[in-house]
Amino acid sequence: MAIQIKTIKQKINSIGNIKKITKTMEMVAVSKMRKSINRSISSRVYSRYALEILVTLFKMRKVSHPLLCYGKGDKTLLVILASNKGLCGAYNTNVSKSVAKFKTQNENEIECIVVGKQAEKIALRNKLKVIASFHEFGDEIDIEETNSLEKVVINEFVNSKKYKNVVIAYTEFVKQMLYRPTVKEIVPVSMKTTRNIIEEIEKDRETDRFDKKSMSPYQFEPSEQEVLDEMIPNLLSALISQIGLEALASEHSSRMFAMKNATDNADQLLEDLSLIYNKARQANITQEVAEIIAGAEALNIQ
Repeated sequence: MAIQIKTIKQKINSIGNIKKITKTMEMVAVSKMRKSINRSISSRVYSRYALEILVTLFKMRKVSHPLLCYGKGDKTLLVILASNKGLCGAYNTNVSKSVAKFKTQNENEIECIVVGKQAEKIALRNKLKVIASFHEFGDEIDIEETNSLEKVVINEFVNSKKYKNVVIAYTEFVKQMLYRPTVKEIVPVSMKTTRNIIEEIEKDRETDRFDKKSMSPYQFEPSEQEVLDEMIPNLLSALISQIGLEALASEHSSRMFAMKNATDNADQLLEDLSLIYNKARQANITQEVAEIIAGAEALNIQ
């Protein structure tokens, strides 16, 4: 009985330590999620004005750019965003399911650029060819970090002539505890898709804001085409950064939820083990008292 009590006590201590870790991870995930949301909202300022200029140049002026139209190739370039780490619930599984669904619905051959160690596993699981892999993205995603990804995407789409379009698979952040995996087209750069990505997690959306604001009286220097050539890659980089921040917020939200469930389960286990421990301890005490009484009675008989 003493061995059983000692074993239960060790389990209680172990689960108590695990609970401290999961609770700490939950609090860290909450903090990182809030930072990602705030940075995502802040990054929209540039994207808004860039999109307004794009609307004007596209509708009011006769300009063109390779990233504004479909490519001549017959393949689809898929960018997959997933996490580097685990312990984030069904986050990576949901991304994998969305990629698998897109693969079955897409008739073109698909090649991948992956961001995150889990994204590479998703591509291999779905038997997709990986042409580039990025593992260095951390918790502080910014435009500088995504420039390398943007350059690879543009180079593959414009110079290789193999791809018809570029799509990205990521987890769209809606609100805390609510996120959904999605696949969206980012090249050719579409005003509708761009606007949706920029405004995705805003509560009060002004869906007609860009269309209503006209910049047609403005004069562009050195020329509209040169402004467009400089702006489109920057806008694409801003969009990738925006998507990365949303995916990161979703990852932290999923990890927060998973760690909260783990903490709640630890509480329940501690409660159950404490009850078992108390019963075992009481049984041990009862047995010892019974042995003492039996010994005393034996002495009295003698």
